[in-house]
Amino acid sequence: MATFTWYLQGTTDTELEDTDKLQFAGAAFDAAVTVSEYQDTTHVESSVGANDSSANTPNNVKYIASGTGDWGDGTEALADILEAECTLDILFSHGSSVITENAIFYAYDGTTTTAVPTGVTFQAAELADAAWTNAEGSAAAVTITDDATGTDHHYFISVSASPESVGLKEAFKLRIELTYA
Repeated sequence: MATFTWYLQGTTDTELEDTDKLQFAGAAFDAAVTVSEYQDTTHVESSVGANDSSANTPNNVKYIASGTGDWGDGTEALADILEAECTLDILFSHGSSVITENAIFYAYDGTTTTAVPTGVTFQAAELADAAWTNAEGSAAAVTITDDATGTDHHYFISVSASPESVGLKEAFKLRIELTYA
């Protein structure tokens, strides 16, 4: 059986449950992000609105420019980020040893995978990427490196979001797709 498990990395990783949300916030949990700026913190928000990642000191990677980000110690080249510093660890597991191919990661409106998220600019990068990808809709997805044979496949991804207008952004979901054999 194939499964995906998403983790917000930090001191101790926080698993995102099916009903959780990845919250892009200002200086703290539930703090607004200024329009046209990128988040200062990232959290796991439970289905009842609690900060499930409060004890985690979650990783936050903030988009600065095409090839740079800030993950807590100032602006650095995106290609220099370490595995443990990426925002997300997405684990694909299978009961049998498989290879993965054609993996992509992107944000969409939550309904149609080709549609961009509403009211949000979204950037993503796989570990070792030299530049961010404006990964809005499946046609603009981050292409993830094929993975060799194994039962567990980890994808380390940095993400950053910026609101285009005031208000909560509900038409904004993240998605990973892949083929395995």
